Amino acid sequence: MQPSDTVQPIILRVDKEDPAAHCDAVAAAATAGVLAYANRTGDEAWGDWVTGRFTKTVRRAGPKPFAKLSAQAPSGVVQIGTAEAAAFEPQRYEEMPRALRALQVSGTHLPDTEPAAAVPGTPVIILNRDLSMSTGKAAAQAAHALLAWFLELDAGQQQAWAARPGAAAQEVPKRSFQALYRKPGAGPLIVDAGLTEIDPGTPTAFVAAPGR
Repeated sequence: MQPSDTVQPIILRVDKEDPAAHCDAVAAAATAGVLAYANRTGDEAWGDWVTGRFTKTVRRAGPKPFAKLSAQAPSGVVQIGTAEAAAFEPQRYEEMPRALRALQVSGTHLPDTEPAAAVPGTPVIILNRDLSMSTGKAAAQAAHALLAWFLELDAGQQQAWAARPGAAAQEVPKRSFQALYRKPGAGPLIVDAGLTEIDPGTPTAFVAAPGR
């Protein structure tokens, strides 16, 4: 895939007093990222991006800036458990609104507490636990995996998911990660470019086969 000069911003609501579970935040960010694409009203901002590496930047926002920025997001607010996320169309860094560009990217680590129960029938994103990814990094990889899965659906399946959007995220040890990926029906494997946190060429995430 060719690189793109645009990036999709995804924002996570991070409440320091009552933080959401890591896996819920990862799933919410991934769902928001794909829902912004599903809700698009035109392809001008999406065409080159979605056929490239569909690069994402996951940023954290406190409750007040999140409420203000998410009101303009094409994804709307996605909530999973107590986690909330919103996503925008791809854009160049220099063209991002100042308030969005100012949000922190690195260092988002939410607690590994029990996530909300997965809604039956929603896709489950599997992540490699041995990589010890931050919440922001894991969210970006999960968003890659869910979009790759979504793009393989037919139009009717895409519409059905967008009508009732959702996902769950689960981190498993590398051995289980490899075994689950070998199951027939697993979504495309995401291999990281190595720009942050982990080495290039490292497998990070995929959507599990249905009924795993």
